[in-house]
Amino acid sequence: MFNLQCLSKGSAKRQFREDIRYSFGGLCAYCRIRRADTLDHLKPRCKGGSNLRSNLVPCCRECNHSKGSELWLPWYQRQLFYNAVAQELIEEWIANKRIDLDDYDERIDNRTEVCLTASTI
Repeated sequence: MFNLQCLSKGSAKRQFREDIRYSFGGLCAYCRIRRADTLDHLKPRCKGGSNLRSNLVPCCRECNHSKGSELWLPWYQRQLFYNAVAQELIEEWIANKRIDLDDYDERIDNRTEVCLTASTI
């Protein structure tokens, strides 16, 4: 009648983590270069952070180990790969903002630029 699916605790946790990684295109939310193979607590658990979706972002192992138990913003702003647009995306994630499809195209146009030259990385 309702077509509900039952998930084991492990399957639900795996799905939860995959959904977070998918939200950032499978890339690290910080460096946007490497594949996200961990999740990072924006506000570390040792400083009162939760396991809520809004406090977790996908992260590569290098960024996760570098950040350690620091708060995300001061750490992120010191990194060579710091990007104001990525910071804005993470802040929207924290606020649980949803995309308004009416202004979706305008938002994308304001944030992206096609680069036709080879990267130096």
